[in-house]
Amino acid sequence: MKLSHLRPGRIFIRFASFIRRHLVTLFVSFVLLIIVFFGFQGASFLSRLHLKPQDLLNFLGTPVENLDNTNSITNFLVLGIRGEGTDSPNLADTIIVLSYDHNTQNPTMISVPRDLWVPSLQAKINSAYYYGEEASSGAGIKMAQAAILEDLGTPIHYTAIINFTIFKETIDLLGGIDIDINPGFIDTKFPIPGKETAQPESARYETIAFATGSAHLDGDMALKFVRSRHSVGDEGTDFARSRRQQQVISALRQKMLTPSFLLDKKKLDAFFVILNRNLKTNIGNELYPTLAKIALDAKNKTVRAITFSDKPDENGLTILYNPPSNRYKGEWVLIPKDNNWSALKKYLDNLLQGRQ
Repeated sequence: MKLSHLRPGRIFIRFASFIRRHLVTLFVSFVLLIIVFFGFQGASFLSRLHLKPQDLLNFLGTPVENLDNTNSITNFLVLGIRGEGTDSPNLADTIIVLSYDHNTQNPTMISVPRDLWVPSLQAKINSAYYYGEEASSGAGIKMAQAAILEDLGTPIHYTAIINFTIFKETIDLLGGIDIDINPGFIDTKFPIPGKETAQPESARYETIAFATGSAHLDGDMALKFVRSRHSVGDEGTDFARSRRQQQVISALRQKMLTPSFLLDKKKLDAFFVILNRNLKTNIGNELYPTLAKIALDAKNKTVRAITFSDKPDENGLTILYNPPSNRYKGEWVLIPKDNNWSALKKYLDNLLQGRQ
């Protein structure tokens, strides 16, 4: 048959018919490729993630169609808690909101000060998860999400609760991370786990030091780097901690999204064991392929970092301040300047929209 006798409409109809007839075959072929890709361990791989073969279709779909979102923005709350075996295991040491724009595929990391006051709770935001769990097991995530919405006006769609063990063991699994420390600092009162009530009081602490310059950190040192809060000067503030946390998370992300990790079955197995033992989340297992797609889509994107401070920003605007403690149960807290919570929400919205 001559090509001139084939009309474009007929070509399209025949192509569509072919796709319909062979869709199952194409999907089965895709699943088989996944199995081969993971070293003929596809079945156990899916089992470890509690995934069904049909869940893999989510990887082929559009993330915005699979994930909850507000105006094509999906927000993930990550709470780093101390975990069992520590004092106050359900208090959050790290509070980060990962905001993903489906339209631009740009991720933004928002560090939330742990001392930010929550008016309705009459407590700091780092205690929201704790109070929720005290009220009812499993309610901590809902209360933490509600606290973020109240303070920042940011709806949280999914939450992950991680402890120090996940953080430390994952970094060790990756062989450590490389970061640039600037400035260096010394903390002479870093708490020693298990010695919270030791006598004399000096026995409760150790001295840690980080020199300015490039450094390779294992899990233990990385944990100390992000938790330190008693050094002299600005590095002893929670704002500096937030900056260091973002720095370490970026280094961790960069190292995880490499073939040396993603194609290493033993490392993946070990990572899943760490997660299954320690992770608490309201993210359904069926969404894991969608999250994997987001990670790949945003792999080469620069993660924008947003932090809050009680000092003027680059535009000379101060958004937070520390009020007299006698008004807040004697605690050192942070609230918006002039107690204007609407201004804080607008400030964040402007930053997210790139207008600030």
